[in-house]
Amino acid sequence: MKQLIVNADDWGLTPAVNRGVLRAFQDGIVTSASLLVTGSAFEEAVALARQNPELDVGLHLTLVEERAVLGREVLPTLVDEGGRLPRTSGEFFRRAVLGRINWDEVEREIAAQIARFQQTGLRLSHLNSHQHLHMFPPVFQIVRRLTRGMDNVWIRNPAGPWRKSPGVRMGRWVQRLGLNLTCLSARALHGPPLPQMPDGMYGFEVGGSLTRSALEQILRKIPDGLYELICHPGEDDADTRTRYSHWGYRWAEELEALTAPETRVVLKEQEIAVTSFVRAFGRGSN
Repeated sequence: MKQLIVNADDWGLTPAVNRGVLRAFQDGIVTSASLLVTGSAFEEAVALARQNPELDVGLHLTLVEERAVLGREVLPTLVDEGGRLPRTSGEFFRRAVLGRINWDEVEREIAAQIARFQQTGLRLSHLNSHQHLHMFPPVFQIVRRLTRGMDNVWIRNPAGPWRKSPGVRMGRWVQRLGLNLTCLSARALHGPPLPQMPDGMYGFEVGGSLTRSALEQILRKIPDGLYELICHPGEDDADTRTRYSHWGYRWAEELEALTAPETRVVLKEQEIAVTSFVRAFGRGSN
């Protein structure tokens, strides 16, 4: 049986992203969203989530680019003078390898982001992270420790296909291979019992540019099992484009793909059952 969780990342990033995620849920195939508690539109996203209780909501941890929940006095090796986290995952990795990041600080910041989510009163259905840093082995160990006592919380498994798909840029495919190896390493190093995780993830190779054709191509390759499709719907507004132009995301095109009637036709043709983290819980971890 093919089961697919369609999850929108960056819920709470900006008002335009919030509007896009909500439309993709109400009029499209999105079943869950990951809340960025450090986002400028966090409080609006929480209010919208309360108005739409059928939408699964999880936590989108961030250890790069955004402002941390805690201040520099608590995170001296993790944030700059303005309280901002490392600008890129590359910078984070370099500092980690050189021993310039204190992992106790990382644990405190992750715990603070989890606490900020819990303070909303929303049900925490899943946890993932910006640029999938939760699968970096030292971070994965922290996430496992902090979520071990939580009920019914899924952790994203970013592992995906090893074979390069037509149209995928070579650089992005190499990143996919690196992410797959990181996932294998994290899971092997820390061993059982593993947290509840889907069988894998689709959408990484076209992150930020999930057009209708790219989405259809993915849906025609989904195998039996429980998989997650990541997406980034949003409305095209000047503020989001200006602040996050370096991402190169095509939010409005993703929204159009996720709400297109033709997408539901492909799902039916491929006999894919769209589900959510809450509905899928209990099927057994891979």
